Amino acid sequence: MRVNGSSGGVDPHRRPFKVLTPAVKVLIDLSVLYPQPPHHSGTFTADGFDVRRVVPGDLTEWSMTVDGDWIGRVTYQLMSKDRCETVTHWVPSRVLKPLTRGTNRGE
Repeated sequence: MRVNGSSGGVDPHRRPFKVLTPAVKVLIDLSVLYPQPPHHSGTFTADGFDVRRVVPGDLTEWSMTVDGDWIGRVTYQLMSKDRCETVTHWVPSRVLKPLTRGTNRGE
């Protein structure tokens, strides 16, 4: 399965959407999805969502952007100290890796 990368070329007959049944287990790098801006000066908040980690998720669909880049529809858990939120949205392929046997969940 190819997870990362763009189409590499233009194929006018290629369908821009592909539903994955069953869903594919992936790792989502939240620190790439939610990067800190240069010279970040925020204050640590222990109760905030932790977006500096890699989390497991389910990839349910691939789509191409108008520029030919791949994005994936994923569902994963966004965690804070006292809260767990299930999130489903489209993310760039560069934040995804296949979850393979022997991969430590979220690390």
